[in-house]
Amino acid sequence: MGSAIIIAIMHLLVLSVPEVAAHLLNAKPSGNPATVTQQASLLTPIVQTHYRLPEGFVAVRVQNGGHSNPSHQQQDLIDGLMRTGHDWLAVSFDDLPAAERRPAYYGVFLVADYRSLCTLLDGMTPGAYQFDGLYTIVIEQRRPKLHDVMERLWSYRLLNVVVIVSEKRANEDEERYVAYTYDPYREHRCGSVEPYAVGQYANGTWTELVRWYAKRTDNFNGCPLVIGTIHIIPCSIIERDGPGGSTTHKGIEVSQVDDLSRRFNFTPEYRISNGSTRWGFARAVNSTGLMGWIQRGEVDFGLGSIGISLSRVQHLRPGIASRFGQLAMAIPPKRPDSSVEKLIKPFSRQTWLCVVLGLAGISTLAWALFGIGWRLVADRLRHPCYTVWVLTMGGPCGALRMDSTRLFVVSLVLNMLVVRTLYHAAMFERLQASASLASELDTLEQINRAGKMYIMHKTITLFFNDNPLVGPRRIRRTLHDNENWEELLYQLSQPGSDFVVTLPLDCIKYYVQQYGNRGLVYVGKHNGITYNTAFFYPQTTALQAPFSARVLAYHSAGLVDQWARAFEDGRYWSNAKADPEPASLAWSHLSGAFYLCGTMHLLAVCVFVAELGWARKWRKASE
Repeated sequence: MGSAIIIAIMHLLVLSVPEVAAHLLNAKPSGNPATVTQQASLLTPIVQTHYRLPEGFVAVRVQNGGHSNPSHQQQDLIDGLMRTGHDWLAVSFDDLPAAERRPAYYGVFLVADYRSLCTLLDGMTPGAYQFDGLYTIVIEQRRPKLHDVMERLWSYRLLNVVVIVSEKRANEDEERYVAYTYDPYREHRCGSVEPYAVGQYANGTWTELVRWYAKRTDNFNGCPLVIGTIHIIPCSIIERDGPGGSTTHKGIEVSQVDDLSRRFNFTPEYRISNGSTRWGFARAVNSTGLMGWIQRGEVDFGLGSIGISLSRVQHLRPGIASRFGQLAMAIPPKRPDSSVEKLIKPFSRQTWLCVVLGLAGISTLAWALFGIGWRLVADRLRHPCYTVWVLTMGGPCGALRMDSTRLFVVSLVLNMLVVRTLYHAAMFERLQASASLASELDTLEQINRAGKMYIMHKTITLFFNDNPLVGPRRIRRTLHDNENWEELLYQLSQPGSDFVVTLPLDCIKYYVQQYGNRGLVYVGKHNGITYNTAFFYPQTTALQAPFSARVLAYHSAGLVDQWARAFEDGRYWSNAKADPEPASLAWSHLSGAFYLCGTMHLLAVCVFVAELGWARKWRKASE
């Protein structure tokens, strides 16, 4: 009896299997708005049209609630994408190793609903994704709240993104795929993230596909961009017309922003970082000051003599250097030369020794030839040593006969003319050169030997803490961000200062332009370090690439240096650039004059000997 029942049940199952199989084959997948063939080619036209960089790859990510296993519909999309692009398309289903430094520029996100999308976005990191890239998002959920989706995407500053959803219109029976996007920089709709349709899927392709990913950063349509800055002259100068009055911004970096605003058609809105911590420090979390504003995306980018450092590059996104400069040591002027020192310095010690010995020899020779009275017929030069001194100083001489005396005196006058001319030229050059007033503190070793201490901003100490010649022990004081360094430079210019100040070179130049007439400071020649400043952006920005390309064009055209010249005055340093420190005249500069003088004096001696012989012969003949 039991065996008969079992046989009957097995016979019933065998008869029902074909019916169930036929039913499954003829049924449509649950929740599928289009055929399987349409699903397979849904992403292919998008990728073929826009994802075409030769070295680019597509990051395909799936998120369905708490797991990343694709649904049937999502698997069909992936299979269709891989099948049509197997010969040219590179696809990554997981983040590449950070060591490769190849963040994805193209992305395809397949999610079940809004929450799944949020989970996927929260896992995006700048090391794995380029936030200014092209992203296509397919949401399975019926009629998601697109406004919430767009707001979430904009919170990550994803500009080039298209969201594909399936929807059914009132007058249609079948659902169709529609692509939506948003543009926060649309004309007369600044800041709005309202979604609008850019195309729909029909007949195996998308409408208006070539216009999906427009370059929105080419024209901001007058929309405002929030720029974080601080008052740091001459990079960012903030001038207020009294309490409650208007605020004017100018400076080297502000000039670049003004031109960027005209080129990209945006309105700059400055947000000023005040208080004792203006620049702040960039950290992984809880960055302070202006660095914190940039990291949290509270401003679109920041400027204000922000140097490129390791921590800022790690936690922010730097642009191309806005100014190629250096951190320089502002050094005090040296003690002014006394009147005697000014008279001595045109010649070196060896040259003065040569001049003194040469004049002493000439005076001795003059006394020997004309001062001791060889014969009555010999010509006499009255007071020979005194006459040599007068001629040396450029004074006159009495009447001379056409003999060896005149030859001797003419050679001396010619020699002294050359010496005096060179002396006056060297003195004029030295008195005109402003660099001669700079103290000899051109290296860190010279500064340390002179017993000078260092004063600098706290952010600048990061560049010198590891330097064994400076280090924390030689830094006397760190300046607060709101401290008046112009007054500090004035104190440095006064006699008796025992410190040097480390500042960007542009700041020192601006001080010299404004206050050089009352207190001049100088720049050490060999103690500066490279200090390139840049605009810094949030890591999720799309502004860095177009703005950096424009700033690079400014450098190529020389505009940055031209804008910077408006905030410096080279009158005090112009001679220093041509001849940093005039050298005292050496013996080699005067040797020719003394060689010529010696030759002519030798000729005079020969003439004198001939005169003596002629006088003796004439006397014998007369006897």
